[in-house]
Amino acid sequence: MMLDIDGVLTDHKAKPTDILTVAQALAVSVVGDLANNGVEPEPLHRAIDNIINQIRDAMHKRVDEGKLPDW
Repeated sequence: MMLDIDGVLTDHKAKPTDILTVAQALAVSVVGDLANNGVEPEPLHRAIDNIINQIRDAMHKRVDEGKLPDW
């Protein structure tokens, strides 16, 4: 599914900032769905913090890898 989303964004010539904005909007939408479906706030806050940490670590790792060939 993510490759489909990435493909659509690429087809529409999305800039990196556009893609980051889409990623943020999708993440916030998912959190909203979870909150609307009765997930308790405290466990949801903990899950969000864990997800954010994983994303941060993965992004820093990718920066440290330097330039790579296109996929």
